[in-house]
Amino acid sequence: MLGKVIGLVKKHKGGLRAEEIRANLGMLPKEMPRILKEGVATKKLSTKGQKRATTYFAK
Repeated sequence: MLGKVIGLVKKHKGGLRAEEIRANLGMLPKEMPRILKEGVATKKLSTKGQKRATTYFAK
């Protein structure tokens, strides 16, 4: 699932917020934090902003 998230974020140069990623992939809200946290921990995703305004970018 992390691969799908990274692929989607790469298509958007300005980055995407968690809500936008979830809506595009049709995921449940409870699934998102774990996947996004894993992406940031493995340095495949980077972030900018805080809380709900956090924008995710693919590296």
